Amino acid sequence: MRSRIGRRSSRDALLEAALEEFRDNGYEAATVAGIAQRAGVTTGALYAHFRGKLDLLLQALGIVPAEALLDDLAQLAAQPQPRVAHLLGENMAAAPTEATLLLLDAIVAARRDPRVARILRDGIAAYEQAIGRATEAGQALGIVDPALPARDLVRVLMQLALGRLALAALDAGAPSAAAFERLADLLLQSSGAPGGDSPRGPLAEVGARARNLERARQDLAESVVAAVDEGHSLRQVAAAAGVSHERVRQMLREHLRQAT
Repeated sequence: MRSRIGRRSSRDALLEAALEEFRDNGYEAATVAGIAQRAGVTTGALYAHFRGKLDLLLQALGIVPAEALLDDLAQLAAQPQPRVAHLLGENMAAAPTEATLLLLDAIVAARRDPRVARILRDGIAAYEQAIGRATEAGQALGIVDPALPARDLVRVLMQLALGRLALAALDAGAPSAAAFERLADLLLQSSGAPGGDSPRGPLAEVGARARNLERARQDLAESVVAAVDEGHSLRQVAAAAGVSHERVRQMLREHLRQAT
């Protein structure tokens, strides 16, 4: 055990031991003595690095300062190409790590310990602020044109992340990476601009919304074709789409022309 600790710092060994202790026993049943024993150090050595079990939990969760998160998100928002939805989709689809799964233990503990609840609430508020500011920066750059106000968008993304966490904890199936990317694209309505010297500010927003409108028209045309293929009448399809019969016929003709 000592040789293993010798190859890395006592602090790292304690974090690894805490992760094992929390995973095996849960946060509330885990003990400082048990963590110290797993790490091969004394409890005194543990308190030299951490204030206690709660501090170990937060460190093992990898909670970072809001400023660091904002810097990362600002760099993403400033990218010349609209890769935000793609990267966000990849992030949402990624399998949670063992450390991330500890957040579920922290949430359970927060229901009984006001200190844990306060820390988690503060962390969530900081993340909301950072992601909201990054979203606004992406809007200013013309990279994204969110379908929701920044605050609502952040809350939706956080609930998706927590749901992904719960599915992983239950070893249940999760949506594909492509599904997450499509969802992120719909929520962010990424501009689809080629990047480089694209305009910014209000002009970029006009371009982004025009591209989103064209994409919506294409999606509507595909849905119209699918509905007709299922046997629905032109009258039914036109009423559902809120367009004229002639517009439905035009969509079908364009579809046939593209297919040939």
